[in-house]
Formats: sequence, C-alpha cells, structure tokens
Amino acid sequence: MHISKKDPNADHPEPDRHPERDRHSEPDRLPESEKGPRGVASEEDFHEEDVLDKPFDRGLAKRLTRYLRPYLRYLALSLGLILLSTGAQLLGPILMKEAIDGPFAVGAVEEPSWLFATLVEWAGGEPGSLITRDVRLKVLWGIVGIYFALLLVAFVARYFQSMAMNVTGQSVMRDLRMELFAKLQRQSLTFYNQQPVGRLVTRVTNDIEALNELFTSGLVMFIGDILTVIGIVILLFAYNPALAGLALMVAPGLVLVTMIFRSKARLHYREIRRSLAHLNAYTQESITGLEVIQVSRREGARAAGYERISRRYLGAFLGSIFWYAIFFPSVEIFSTVSLALVLTYGADNIIAGSMNYGEFFLFWICLNRFFIPLRDLADKYNILQSAMAAGERFFGVLDAESILPEAETPQAKAPLTEKVRFEDVSFAYDGKNPVLRGVSFDVKRGETVAIVGATGAGKSTIVNLLLRFHDPTNGRVLIDGVDAREFALPEHRERFGLVLQDVAVFSRDVESNLDLDRGLDSTRLRAAAEQVHAHPFIERLEGGYGEAMLERGRNLSSGERQLLAFARALAGNPEILVLDEATSHIDSETESLIQDALGRLTEGRTSVVIAHRLSTIRSADRILVLHNGELREEGSHHELLALDGIYARLHRLQFTGTAASDPGAS
Repeated sequence: MHISKKDPNADHPEPDRHPERDRHSEPDRLPESEKGPRGVASEEDFHEEDVLDKPFDRGLAKRLTRYLRPYLRYLALSLGLILLSTGAQLLGPILMKEAIDGPFAVGAVEEPSWLFATLVEWAGGEPGSLITRDVRLKVLWGIVGIYFALLLVAFVARYFQSMAMNVTGQSVMRDLRMELFAKLQRQSLTFYNQQPVGRLVTRVTNDIEALNELFTSGLVMFIGDILTVIGIVILLFAYNPALAGLALMVAPGLVLVTMIFRSKARLHYREIRRSLAHLNAYTQESITGLEVIQVSRREGARAAGYERISRRYLGAFLGSIFWYAIFFPSVEIFSTVSLALVLTYGADNIIAGSMNYGEFFLFWICLNRFFIPLRDLADKYNILQSAMAAGERFFGVLDAESILPEAETPQAKAPLTEKVRFEDVSFAYDGKNPVLRGVSFDVKRGETVAIVGATGAGKSTIVNLLLRFHDPTNGRVLIDGVDAREFALPEHRERFGLVLQDVAVFSRDVESNLDLDRGLDSTRLRAAAEQVHAHPFIERLEGGYGEAMLERGRNLSSGERQLLAFARALAGNPEILVLDEATSHIDSETESLIQDALGRLTEGRTSVVIAHRLSTIRSADRILVLHNGELREEGSHHELLALDGIYARLHRLQFTGTAASDPGAS
C-alpha cells in the first residue's frame, strides 16, 4: 500500500473536482455582451447547440434509409400503390376530354380516339358516323363508370398505401427509439455531465417524431408528387406540345422561387429544432431545481430566461411562416399566369378550329393539378429539412464516443477469492486536473473498508472507478489480479451492490423498485426488506409492496428511500457492497436501525463504505483517509484516533465541534 510522505502541513483542502465544474473553467464561448452579471457565460453556453447549416446531406440520408431495409417489402408495396393511384388520377382528365369531345360533341365525331370508338361499338353504334342520342348516353354512362372505377382504384390504393407506410414509419420509429435509448443506457457518466437532460429527451421524442413525418408521409408522398408532376408534363406534351411549352414558360421562375424558399426555410427549421431543444432543457432544469429557485426568489429571473428562449423559438417559427406566406402566393401567381396563357392560346385555336373543347379542358384541369403537387413539394421539402436537422441531432448522440471501451476477448467472470486492489491509480475528469494522485490500497475478500475525507478528497471518484463508470487516467483497478477493463462491463458490474446518497426511485410499485427487473421472487425481496428494517414502513403504506411510487419517490421520506435502496442492494446478494454516503440523509432513529442492518449486510461480504458521518464506520476493519486526492492514513478507528492526524481532527470536528482550521493539517 502506498502512503504519501508529502508534508501534510503544506496542504489545504481543494474544492471538489467535477467535470461540470471544470467545464466552466474553460474559455467562455459567448461574447462579453451575452455573459451573466459575474462575467460567466449564461445558461446558453451549456444548453445551446451549434446551428447546423449544411445543405442536404446525402451521407445522412443514406444512414437514415438503412433503417428502411427490414421493411423494404412495405416500402415497395407503398411505391407500387402510389404509382397505381397516380396513374388512376391522371386518367381522370383524359376521360373528361373524351366525354366533351365524344358524347357532348355536335354532329359526327371525326377521328375518334381508340377509347371512344371502343365505347361506341359497345353501345351498338358505328364509329365515324352520326351517333344517336341513346348511343351517346350509353357511351357517357360508360365513361362515368370507368371514371368511378378509377376513383375506387385510387381510393383503395391510397388506403393500403397509407397503411403500409404507417406500418413502415412506426416500425422505423420504434427501431430508432430503441437504438437511441440503448445507446443512452450505455453512455458513460462523462457524457451526461456534458448534456442537459432536456436536450436528450428532445432527441428521443421531438426529433424522432420529425423523422416519423418523413417516413410515414413525407418520403412516399414526395415521390408521388414528383410522379404526378412528371405524368402531367408528359400528358400535356403528348396532346399539344406547343400549348404545353407555352403553359410551362413559368417553370424557370417557379424553380427560382422554390430554391430561394428552400434555402430560407432550411435555416429557420434548423433554428426551430435548436430552440426547441433549448426550451426543453431549460424547462426540465427549472422544474427539477424548483426548490432552490423558490428559496432564492429567482422565479422572475427564470421566467425571463424562459421568455427569451420562447421569443427565439417564436421568431424562428414566424420566420418560416414568412417565407411560406411569400412562397404560396408566388406559386398562385405563376399558376394564374400559366392558365391565362392557356386560355388566350386555347381560345384562339378553338375559334380557328385547330383545337377541340375537350383538349382545352384537359389542359385547364391538368395545369390546375400541376401546381397542387408543386405546393405540396414545398411542404414535403420542409418535412425533409426538418427530418435532416433531427437526423443530425439523432446521429450526433448515436455517434458520441463516450462509451467505455471493452476488451475484445473479455476474461470469464469468477467469484472474488482474494482482493480488490487499486494500484497507483490517478484520475482527472477533465484530463488535466487530477482528482486522485497515485492511490494504492487493497480490499480483501470479506473485509469492510471505509473511506473518509473532506469534500473533494476523491472518495466518490474511488466508487466511480471501482464500478467502471470511468477508467483510471493512470494505474489499474484489479479484481483478483486481473485488470477490471479485461472483464465484460455488465459482468463486472454484476459483482456490486450500490447504495448512493441520492436514491433512484422509479415510478413503479415498491416491489418492482426492489426487484429492478432482475426476476427476484417476492419472498427474497421481502426478506431483504425485513433485514434492513424497511419492511415496517412498507407495510404501513396503503398498498404495501404494491404501493405505486411517485416521481423520484416523493411519497417517501429521505430515510425511507435509503432503506429501500439498502433492501434493493441486499436482495441482489452482491459479492461487493458499495455504500456511497448512504447514511447521510438518515435521522438518528433510523441510523440506529441502519447500524444494526449494516452489521448483517457486511458480514462475510466485501464492503466499501464512503462516509462523512464517522459514527457509521467505527466498526470497519480498516479506514482509509483521503486528502487532496492522496491516501494519507490507514488503520482501524482506534488506531487512527491514536495517530492524532487527519482522521482524529475530522472526528473531533464532528463530535466536539473543535478542530484545527485545516483538517488536513497534522
């Protein structure tokens, strides 16, 4: 074991080293005008994200389409159905032309179309001759029947296409959520120290929903609109190339307006997504810190901050609406100009006898339909841009490399037989300022070792390294002589039962909180609760073990939550029990119960106990005293008191209120 020989009189307690605190020591990213009253960057420095302003990213689109591969049959079905539906809709104007130039025509029909000639023969008439009224009516009813059949085909195709795409979209959303949630569960603590919770919630909810719009309605309908536009252009040129060219003279201006709208809308949609993430993060932080806000009487300041973010969100939204308000009237203007050209040219040709009324009507209907999908394409483009922005955020979290590395061929887990050893371990959260410096000690199998020290000494960091929430910057943590990094991470953590100062209570019943989906039977759970004296207060609850817990266990006292955590850890029968300030919130009466339970909890079990309250660790086999990230003293309670060093001064400070000004002095 390594004990520092450095002169303790030269040391003074350092403040806590923590990644969130160290992060604020870095150069502020905001200009001076946007910093708070003390010159520190405002909350935007942490909650804000960079604006991603790239054009359409093919690589990103390719990554997104990868999630469609398991559902290609649904996608193919949707594409086939949208093609069928589009074709059925394009045949409608042709049938209207045939009705106007056929049954509605005066006199004999010259050069009848194939469809009209076929229907005349079906009605008992002679194509090319003067057709009787009865034949005309029968042909008209035939056209109406075909038109109705096409409407029915389009309806059925649209129905099944919508069903297929929603199945595809919702399945993709499930896969995205599961992959993102699984990644978040595997991320290291460093990642969460750098990410506001509200922002991560936005990733799993709002951003995934934006992708949902793309997969359920945007993608296939985007293709459908393109097919409609292409089909109408082909149809117009097939009937009258000159008139089609005249009608589409507005296309260059329309393309220019669309490109301007697209670029402006992209900027606003990215700002909308960024502001929404900021809004959610700020809301979550304000709710979880409500007690501090109210006690500090900062409700007005927080509300003002919320208003600033809301104004930015509103501004981004109104900015997109502004360009919408310009784009859609512009499309209407181009549509009106195109129809006016067709009307002028068509009227002149009808008078000259070179165009039929039916052909003019075909152009009129098709042009009206031509501009509808163009307007829809703008909407679909915005869905696409919103999805691209959401996809960038999504993959930004998915690609974050903060997961601890694992061995390619991990060691097989075996029961602890000898000891856990910290071997010359150093660690820095920010990679620069060490929290631990060359710490070495052993915890033998079946031994209870307590770790004490002033705030910021590195006690909780020991726990983080032991459970591999972080890896040492230097040195090793050994389990029976094997580096902890050589074990599979889940198997390594399976050894431990952990009780923290801040107990995690989930919104489930008491029994489920004790089990945590480990599949433990009720008898075992209740026995663990009885052993740590949690059973009496659980039985007093109205629902007993079936009582539903409120968020963060608000229907329990602090002491009851910690008793629940003790029972949870004991029920798993861990090899190594780790208690990190686990008795700090317990009152004197509960402490007496815990002291009794701790003896049974640690009996025959390897235990590491982090404590501020020295009364809870007097019976520990050994006590390690940390100061300024270094191991300064080691021994039993009585041995350390007799040493009259740091531990003795901490003891006097707690129990008599008298100590030297620096507990590290000796």
